[in-house]
Amino acid sequence: MRFEQKVFIVTGGGTGIGRATSIRLAQEGANVVIANRSEANAMETLEQMKDSAGKAIFVKTDVGQSTDIQRVIQTAVETFGRLDGIVHSAAVESLLGVVDLSEEEWHATLNVNLTSAFLLGKYGIPHMINSGGGVIINVASVHAQATINNYAAYAASKGGLMALTRSMAIDYAKQGIRVNAVLPGATDTGMLNRYAELGGLHGADLNEEWKGAQPLGRIGKPEEIANVICFIASDEARFMIGTGVVIDGGMLAEL
Repeated sequence: MRFEQKVFIVTGGGTGIGRATSIRLAQEGANVVIANRSEANAMETLEQMKDSAGKAIFVKTDVGQSTDIQRVIQTAVETFGRLDGIVHSAAVESLLGVVDLSEEEWHATLNVNLTSAFLLGKYGIPHMINSGGGVIINVASVHAQATINNYAAYAASKGGLMALTRSMAIDYAKQGIRVNAVLPGATDTGMLNRYAELGGLHGADLNEEWKGAQPLGRIGKPEEIANVICFIASDEARFMIGTGVVIDGGMLAEL
């Protein structure tokens, strides 16, 4: 019950890491606002949270839209009376190099993956200060540090997200705001599955194909990333600011 009566917004809470984090936060007493584009996915997450200690609501949200971000933050505060944390997990992938990448896709990818974090901080931090402090955890990626072919916009957005995380952390630390990031490696999420399908992989083939990329010998589980996110969000990590925690099965450690 580390988060009893705390209020968290989780973007992308309808699937993957966002869903696992929403469930874990609610199990430990948090009131969770799921900010997600897909209502069907969000409803499935809410169903899995129905017996949790904390309450949960869904607000249809496109994190690429400033008005949507402002609305979900305002809804959280009006519904629960405060805002204590934001876990920013929503993202889109882009699988092209710069020559083939259109300007429109470049801007759209950075808008959803990076500008959204700026907007969540801009409109969320004042409410956290009013609540006596808070935490922001950005879900970045190992692509912020090393990447593969044809990931130009995605890698740039995640690298920028890490730089923004550090900047926000030092700007608002004295007001009791802790900003950190996690950098997952290959994790069993919809995004990884979509990437795999482009290569003709399905289902069980996914782990078999990717397990060699991690010394641990398998891909990660969303719940394993959520465990670390919830640790960083808790008072147990109160001395952590401006850092990115790599959770990748050893991927970045191996040449």
